[in-house]
Amino acid sequence: MRPLLITVGSRGDVQPYLALAAGLRAAGHRPLVAAPRRFGSLAARHGIDYVPLNDEMLDLQDAAKGGVRAAVTAARSVKPMLRRLLDDQATLVDQHPDVVIYHPKSLGGPYIAEKLGVPALAGLLLPLYVPTDEFTSPIVPVRLPRALNRAGWRIAAAVEAPYRGTVRRWRAEALGLRAGFRPVADLVKAGRVLHGWSRHLLPAPADWPATARPTGFWTLPAGDAWTPPDRLVAFLEAGDPPVYVGFGSMVPGDPAALTRTVVDAVRAAGRRALLATGWGGLRPDPQAEGVLVIDEAPHDWLLPRMAAVVHHGGVGTVAAALRAGVPQVVRPFVGDQPFWADRLHRLGVAPAPLTGRLTTARLATAITAASDSAAEARALAGRMATEDGIAHAVSAIEDTLANR
Repeated sequence: MRPLLITVGSRGDVQPYLALAAGLRAAGHRPLVAAPRRFGSLAARHGIDYVPLNDEMLDLQDAAKGGVRAAVTAARSVKPMLRRLLDDQATLVDQHPDVVIYHPKSLGGPYIAEKLGVPALAGLLLPLYVPTDEFTSPIVPVRLPRALNRAGWRIAAAVEAPYRGTVRRWRAEALGLRAGFRPVADLVKAGRVLHGWSRHLLPAPADWPATARPTGFWTLPAGDAWTPPDRLVAFLEAGDPPVYVGFGSMVPGDPAALTRTVVDAVRAAGRRALLATGWGGLRPDPQAEGVLVIDEAPHDWLLPRMAAVVHHGGVGTVAAALRAGVPQVVRPFVGDQPFWADRLHRLGVAPAPLTGRLTTARLATAITAASDSAAEARALAGRMATEDGIAHAVSAIEDTLANR
């Protein structure tokens, strides 16, 4: 089988697809991943065949932080950038896959499958297009009364609406598919989906079909090539387990102010701090006492050595911290992050989400309170360890191709 996996977005959108590709390869298949250019080195480290896609849109979130004028300029650039991204995807038909697994953010995935006449599966890393009465869509910015949950899913499905004209034209001009256009949201809802998260984090609602049940997380195997730098080993050995703080690709309006709040809060809680700078969300003083600054390190190696994990609530970091069995403190910023923050609190592995204005006192209190969640965090990690999300997803892909 030659599966084609297409995804776009931040590392949290790409790494699970690389994990699934590694699982497909281990099962004897020949997967190919198409994803943003900047993650090609990560794929290479795991020996995964990779086609780089245009990644200009990843720079927009940084540009939009430059004020109103910069945000307007960035917004005007979206459609031309999207067309270039879609044109890159059009070249994938020459790879002749026999099944396509796509992230809805790619926008082009299901139409590549349509052009080739092969099955398509949407690989969803959060609940997105399969509605339920039990909760509203995670990307709806407010929690709705239960009676309005279905309406929330319709709102979420309209997120792609501003780009449908661009996608429709690209489908006709680049793929020669001029009739029968259906939006991505409709195609996902009508087709087969792979939900790549743990049922222990979020079980399938009772009104979902059996085919929509979550497979378990798609976790990239730990690489043997990574060795921790001496300064990281020395810092970990020099005292009690520190608190990890990292906000991934989130870029706040004032990174320096956020960093001061974080460092002061960790010290007020009587802890040391390990700060991951990510894509610019934190700008610490590398000489601060009791603080070690790193760019990044493999979460599967690092997080089990932490006392707690303070982060933005991206589902990739949520998954890594859950597997590590450590308490979490979540300061959500956008999108689905408040949903996962609330879910972690309900499961008893994190204090209440730190929404609104983040202060030193609030964060210090949350870090201290997180220790009360340690036992439940370890127990939940134990339950998750019994899952094999990649094996379940690979089986579903094989079944889809066998029963086409």
